[in-house]
Amino acid sequence: MNTITAKFGGTSLADASQIKKAAAIIKNDPSRRFVVASAPGKRFTDDIKITDLLYKAHSQYINNEDFDGTLSQISERFAAIIKDLAINFDIDSEIKAIKANISRRDYLASRGE
Repeated sequence: MNTITAKFGGTSLADASQIKKAAAIIKNDPSRRFVVASAPGKRFTDDIKITDLLYKAHSQYINNEDFDGTLSQISERFAAIIKDLAINFDIDSEIKAIKANISRRDYLASRGE
């Protein structure tokens, strides 16, 4: 049996229902042994990708603008996913870490992926 690496991200991880679909795809084929997940994408046409929100927060920081609202958007998005998947995950500590590293675009890019 061949080993398959699968990558999911963007729209395929945009919300809990999409994450459940990706999980079903993974579970359906035992040869899918390695999974790479990237950031949630757009849920609808006018939505904003998580990675783009992270870059926006960084830009706001660089321009001495308030970026707490953008971090709240990110937190709320992940909180909804966490709730809908009924998992235990402390998003607040992750947001605090992002805020502490807001000056580092490379760090934010890695959080997006």
